[in-house]
Formats: sequence, C-alpha cells, structure tokens
Amino acid sequence: MYFATLPQFSCVLDLFSVLAQQVFDLHTRDMAGKSSHTMTSKTPLVSNLDTLPATVPASTKASIQESLATLRTSFRQGKLRSLEARKCVLRQIHTLLTEGTPLLEAAVKRDLHKHPTELHVMELAGVYHEIQEFLDYLDEWAAPEKVGTNLINLPGSSSIISDPLGVCCILGTWNYPVSLLLVPLVGCIGAGNTALLRLPTDGTADHTSAALAHLLDKYVDQTVVRYVAGGIDANIAMLAEKYDLIFCTGGSTALPRVRSHSKTRVGTGWEKPLHRRFQGGPERSGIPHRLGRLCQLRADVRSPGLLVADTFVALVLEKIKTFYGAQPETSDSYGRLVNAAQFNRLSSIVDADRAFIACGGQRDAADRYLAPTVLDFGSDVAAFQASAAISRGELFGPVLPIVSYIDLDAVIDFINARPKPLSLYVFSDNKQGVVDPVLAQTSSGSACVNDALVQITNGNLPFGGVGTSGMGAYHGKHSFRAFSHQKAVVRKTTKFDMPQRYMPYTAASSRIIKAAASPITRTQTRLFVAAAAGAVVAIVAALVWAVVPK
Repeated sequence: MYFATLPQFSCVLDLFSVLAQQVFDLHTRDMAGKSSHTMTSKTPLVSNLDTLPATVPASTKASIQESLATLRTSFRQGKLRSLEARKCVLRQIHTLLTEGTPLLEAAVKRDLHKHPTELHVMELAGVYHEIQEFLDYLDEWAAPEKVGTNLINLPGSSSIISDPLGVCCILGTWNYPVSLLLVPLVGCIGAGNTALLRLPTDGTADHTSAALAHLLDKYVDQTVVRYVAGGIDANIAMLAEKYDLIFCTGGSTALPRVRSHSKTRVGTGWEKPLHRRFQGGPERSGIPHRLGRLCQLRADVRSPGLLVADTFVALVLEKIKTFYGAQPETSDSYGRLVNAAQFNRLSSIVDADRAFIACGGQRDAADRYLAPTVLDFGSDVAAFQASAAISRGELFGPVLPIVSYIDLDAVIDFINARPKPLSLYVFSDNKQGVVDPVLAQTSSGSACVNDALVQITNGNLPFGGVGTSGMGAYHGKHSFRAFSHQKAVVRKTTKFDMPQRYMPYTAASSRIIKAAASPITRTQTRLFVAAAAGAVVAIVAALVWAVVPK
C-alpha cells in the first residue's frame, strides 16, 4: 500500500506542498533581489517561444576563439577569485531559472513533449538544489583543508588548497537538455572557473537551446560564461581548442575526441536495470508501478534487465495503461522521440524484435510517437541476447525488454560480461540473497534498490559513470572537487631545520634521517601523542609544584 493513498496522509502532503511553495517563493524573491544588480543585459525577457529564432545561429571558428579569449582573460584577471563573485553568478543562474521557467517549459515541451512537472522534478529541481548547496557550503568547501604532517617536515604544517582549473568546456546532451548543462555550470562557476557551453542545434533540442541562449544572454555575465551553438561542425571546431577541463555528457561516439584532451570528466550512459524475484507479492511491492514508468522515459539511457514471473509482465502492462490510458498518444504526460533519426532507429529495433512484443509497437512518424513497448522474451535467454534491443547498444527510448531468470549468478555474469553501466537497479525484498550479492559483485556508476532514477535527485550523492560509462563524478561537493585542483601545500618555518638532511652523510646522521623518514603506524602515532601529552602535563605539574608556596 502507498501511504499517499490514505486521506489523512494526502492532507499532510497538501499542507506541506503549500508551505514549501511559500518558502520557495520567498527564497526566489530574496535571490532575485541579490542578483538583480548583476544582470548583464537590458534585453526584454521573451516569454513566447514562437518569438525566438527557431534555432541559434551556428558559431564559427572565429567566434569560438573570441569567446575563449574573453574567458581566459577573465580567469587570468581573477574575476571569479573571490567567493562572493562566484555566488553572484550563481544567483544570476538562479534568476535565469525562476524568470525563464515558462520559456523553458515551452521549449522542452516542443522538443521532447516532456510534461512541465517532469521537467521540474527531473531537471529544474536538481539545478536549484545545486545552486543552494554551493551558496550554503562554498565557504566551507573552498577553505584550505588541514592534514597531518609527517615527522621529517616538523616543525611545519600541511594543507590542501582547492584551486580553480581555468577555462572549462561543458558539453550537455539532449535527453536532459537543461540540467545536464546547468548543473555542471554551477559546479564550474562555484569552483572559480569560466565556462564555454555547448548548445546543440543539430535537430535534437533546438528549441531548448534557443531558450537557453536567450536566457544566458539576458541574465548571466558574458565575461565568465559563453556558449557555442551548432551541429557537428561547431562541435569539431569547439573541441579543436585547448581547455583546462572538458566536462562531457554524451554517448560513446563522443569519447575518442574528448578523451584526447588531458583532463576530462565524461559521462556516457548505459544503464542496466536488474529486476526482482517475487517475494510478498508483486502488486504489494509497488514495483510494477515504478517499472511501468520506465517505458515513458524515452530519453533515459538504459539497456534491458532481467526479471522473473509472467504475472509481473501483466502488471507492468497494467501500470502503463494506468499512467497513460488506452491511447498514450493522447496523454499530455507521455513524451516523444527527439527527432526522425531516433524514431527510425527505434522503429527498426521494434520491427526486428516484433515477435516478442507484449504491448506497444504502434507509432506515428509525423508526431515522432512510439507507444510504450514491452518486449517479453520469456525464459529464452538466447533470443534475448541476440535481440536488436540488446545488440544495438543504448536504447534512448520507450522500449523495455524483459527476460526471466532462475540463477542469480547467471544474471551477475551477464552484467559483468558487458560494459559497466551508468546505473544499475535491483528490485527485491531479499537483502542478503539478492540485493547484497548484486551490489557487491557488479560494478556500476550508481545503483538504486526498489526504485529507478531517484538516486540522481539526491545532491548529496556523487553521480557519474565507471569504465566505459564515464569518468569522474559530480553533484554538490563532488562538483566542486571535479572542477578544482587539489593542491598540496607544506609550510615550513625559517627558524629550525634538520641538519641531518644534508650532505655529507655520516653514520649517525643517516640513522637519524632514516628513522625520521620511516613510516609511523597509527598506533605508534597515538602512543607518541599520548606520551607527549603526558610529558606536557608532567612539566606543568612540576612548574606548579615549584612555584606554589610550601
């Protein structure tokens, strides 16, 4: 049972939502007041998407180099050296979101048919959270971190200083066109870097790119944030330049060019949901309810998972109908494929595997519509592995292949024989028998138990891939570290030095310097500290005894 179905719990949720909205509105007005004096353009805000150009003019090599020159100059001049300057730009991004939300809603709806609620929950909320995290904790994260000093460097102190890297290139992608650009941008600016963004105008999220270009021009300081628009030619010209960091979210085709740069943070996708065995009843678990939603997430990177029980398939089909009705094409909450190329690619996959269609498969090329499609392979693992849905890589669409299993070890072997996924999902009530073995014996960028996708909404967790699914991680403090260089610093005094460090070495000096350079165990350190403290106490006691009248 879901608690939200209880009337009294629903009342509590309604009250909480009203209070949360009031708090958010107050925070928004406060943020707007703090950032209003920093806006860089007097251009009036466009609220009607149709009044914007259909696409952003493509950037040229000369314009890219001019933007980079501006960003490098701003970085060298220390425009974002102070924490308050960084916070000022973060507030500009916050204002961009709050005042530009209607425009972004319309743009993403036009590109992906994504419902405004989904946009808020899966994209805008993450950007707001990231901004707030940096405003709340930037002073703490940017402060030098004191660490222990080894014996040979005493007397002295050691610390780690987080330095900004310089000019960063941020490459988002079309499946989450707002958050995959702005969340890394928050981390980039918060760490003190300048940023060059890629706004794709390649027939994917063109309307969203046009909206973001307008909002960036209006609200964000153009001496620290610039963008490049265009298709493959603009991308090639952009990546031909040198950067201090490239932050890339995209498919595996982007890896060779991006990885040729010395410093990158890459996320490429490739998710594997691993579904559950039944224990306690599939309906009571609520898992079909969650799995049904997977078929709607046409733009999430996922490869198929394994599950058991024919009744479970029936429940997934039922939940799809509950979410979108008998005709999903009429549902305002159901998305569309991003362009004709993606439509044709997924149509060919569905056609190749049409013998296994349990539901869906209907499509409309003019509307870029593909119905929620479930492919049920039963227990035919060989057909499952040979299917187009498996063999043609990332799906990026509303297709959910299903196969049943008996041996969990075979499932784990199946996962480990393939590239490491960006995310892995386990649905089970059996912690020791299913969940723990899967988590311990597989490698993935992130994992979630008994739900899907929600781990990326927690800004306290790092998000990133491993192996072919990505390098590095971000969100919150992890974003700050991803866009910083952790510089090691040792400070010594001029009053004292160890003469045994220098030539010529004698037998006595060699013994001393070797002892000083030898590792000290944690137990030895604690004993040394305790002995030193005891010696101090003894000395103080002796001094007190000496001065106190007898």
